[in-house]
Amino acid sequence: MGTTQRPLRRRIAALALAGGSLALLGACGTAPTHPALVSAEQNNTLPPLVPMRRFVANVDAVNGHVLSPDGQQLVSVQTVGTDVGLGVRKTADAAEPGGAGTRTFTTGTLARPFVSGPTYTWLRNSRHIAYLKDFTGDENTQIFVLDTQLPDAKPWAVTPGAGIRSAYVGAGAPGSASFFFSNNRRDRSSMDLFEADALTRAVREVARSEPGSRVVGWFIDTQRELAGRMRQLGDDDGSDLVLELRQPDGSWRAFRTVQAFDSYWPQRIDRAAGKLWAFTNVGRDKLVLVETDLATGNEKVLAENAEVDLDYGVFPPQQGGPLAYVYEPDRPRIAYLDAALERDVRTAVKQARERGWLDAEPVIARPWSMSEDRQRLVVSAVTENEGTELLWDRGTQQVQRLTPPRPPTNALFSPMEPFSFKASDGLVVHGYLVRPRGVQGPAPLVVDIHGGPWVRDRWRAASYNGTQMLANRGYAVLNVNYRGSTGYGRAFMMAGANETNGRLQRDIAEAVQWAIDRGVADPQRMAVLGASFGGYSVLTQLIQKPHDYRCGVDLVGVANWPRVIENWPPFWRNRHYFAAFYGDVNKPEERARMLKNSPISQIDRITAPLLVIHGGNDVRVLRQDSDDVVAELRKLGRPVEFMTFPDEGHSVRKWRNRLAQSRKIEDALATCLGGRSNGFDFYELMPRQQ
Repeated sequence: MGTTQRPLRRRIAALALAGGSLALLGACGTAPTHPALVSAEQNNTLPPLVPMRRFVANVDAVNGHVLSPDGQQLVSVQTVGTDVGLGVRKTADAAEPGGAGTRTFTTGTLARPFVSGPTYTWLRNSRHIAYLKDFTGDENTQIFVLDTQLPDAKPWAVTPGAGIRSAYVGAGAPGSASFFFSNNRRDRSSMDLFEADALTRAVREVARSEPGSRVVGWFIDTQRELAGRMRQLGDDDGSDLVLELRQPDGSWRAFRTVQAFDSYWPQRIDRAAGKLWAFTNVGRDKLVLVETDLATGNEKVLAENAEVDLDYGVFPPQQGGPLAYVYEPDRPRIAYLDAALERDVRTAVKQARERGWLDAEPVIARPWSMSEDRQRLVVSAVTENEGTELLWDRGTQQVQRLTPPRPPTNALFSPMEPFSFKASDGLVVHGYLVRPRGVQGPAPLVVDIHGGPWVRDRWRAASYNGTQMLANRGYAVLNVNYRGSTGYGRAFMMAGANETNGRLQRDIAEAVQWAIDRGVADPQRMAVLGASFGGYSVLTQLIQKPHDYRCGVDLVGVANWPRVIENWPPFWRNRHYFAAFYGDVNKPEERARMLKNSPISQIDRITAPLLVIHGGNDVRVLRQDSDDVVAELRKLGRPVEFMTFPDEGHSVRKWRNRLAQSRKIEDALATCLGGRSNGFDFYELMPRQQ
């Protein structure tokens, strides 16, 4: 299992020896009471109950492998002590994750992925690694750099200071320990650009978002120089954006103007080749991948899909155009623009299948990381049941397994099934369904509503995740990409404007009816669960009562729209989207309508039991929203429970907190829907590092 897990297991053993009652506590589960689950239990068709700790504190997990630029080392996320950390090993030791050759670095919980650039990345000297931390959940991310040659040395805090948000922008020159980052130390509402050097620990300012320039993004080109900036032309959100290219004399040339609800975001600028690659929906409904001539501005579409937006492109490490792109009409798919790369990935997968490392043909296999000479690449192969990371060597034409093998989960979990239905107004709505394994007939249903609304639910393998935890407890789980979700084009997203309390909520309710009509869901045993806008939808569904929901779980949910918008994080630039979807808080009549449509104004209509969870440092939805909901429901004598985390923000990231949250949800749903609970988990007693 690897040396890095032993300290954690020693502590577990010590806890177990210290109190014989722990075994009894861990066994105090709750048997199902829903008739379909009782019948399945009697027929011995229910899968084994998976301990909650396996979903939130997997000590044997080693994943997220990233190759060093020289292709000689790998970094991955794994358990270090009793917390999250990074493990570094040579590619020669690739087949021994967590083995004696692995150097480990305690980082604690990393920042939320993609909030401010990559969570961790190699610098180009193949020695240093930069990573991001969000200590309190307030999204003021800080950048640290560790030296892999000095595992006992204290990491360099590149951007110290509370209340300052920093983002990784890009790597520096080949072979160097430099990198670019931005932060808002000088002005909390804008980001200046800096370059740092991990060897000298020096930081220099590269460019400043001067008063009136309103820079929202900086771009480094393939020569590792400042090449472009995106800035807002007016003071008000919703003003046009302009992409400007830096000229040899240091001046800026306007290159592309982008209107308020258009999207245009460069992926790579290569001034030497005279090309720029970007994802854009300017002049069209869906996001496409384009190549643009920097001299003429002429644009060529390289890839598009008629059903959905393209998600992202696969680029070589430092130079060159896109090699592939990924999109997700139902399950994720990859299309290659480079035949040699496609051939390599297929060969790596074929060898892995022959060696029994993959339980089936992958749903998707994609390049995850690549050395600068492109001779080695990490391939992420995801089947219906698991994700496996592989190392492919183009020189030897051989594959190695990077992630440690796990016992098969086929008997524990259920596949995620894409579905679609036509809403009552004719709009086609997509989503995903997971059915509980071993249960015949209508099952209790959890409607898991995504936030945003400008995101979407995605397909996931049937492995250790929150959806499968719910299914393992006996619930069918329904995810709905209602109108207003991204991913299905501009028209579908904008169909949610001014409908967040109306047609959007009907999409959710009609998806539930779709599940009832197909015999999936028991209409007498259904719950709603969601975070952020999903939490708002939980409250709204309980208020509107399109179905007989028996309970709800509201995580960091919006209860008061004017308050959310009036307490804006200073670095946000999308107020115009909120105005289009909810109303303009600066117009008295619209503000009044927004407050009227807010759950707090109709809270007396909620009668079903409600579990409310909130982080104390949430900057997107203030905890006051949940405080008000709980206070009003208690005043009315309604059943409500409240769980708070003073060291978390808009999402619960620390594993011990996630365990406590998941256990609370598990017991709440067992009470109101009749599903299973595994009871107290002795990992709840584990100490936690910050």
